[in-house]
Amino acid sequence: MTLVEFLLARLDQDEADAAAASPGPWHVNADQYEVLAVDGITVADGFALSNRQLRATTCHIARHDPARVLAEVAARREIVEEYARVQDADGLVDARDYNSGWANALGLVVRGIAQSYTGHLDYDPAWME
Repeated sequence: MTLVEFLLARLDQDEADAAAASPGPWHVNADQYEVLAVDGITVADGFALSNRQLRATTCHIARHDPARVLAEVAARREIVEEYARVQDADGLVDARDYNSGWANALGLVVRGIAQSYTGHLDYDPAWME
């Protein structure tokens, strides 16, 4: 599996999960104990946490609602697809299309995106070399 294939598969899964979740945007209730979807359905509650943890956790969950995830997936997909376009069949940058500095910077961005998936079984640390 190539880095591009890996990332596109992760983005497809992120997109599918976000699309299947309660609709966003999400927000915390007045007491910051629960995260609510746009339709008022409780997405998560933090009752078992201490007050400081509770507020931080529910606010974090609310900030990462499906609408935000879908927007991030779209942006990341654009970057990964552009990176795929500037590569040749061997996965090397095609210097005919772009100057090597820009293409190398794009590669750094794509590898940075990949680092957010280091816990996945298909992740290959060699991609960071």
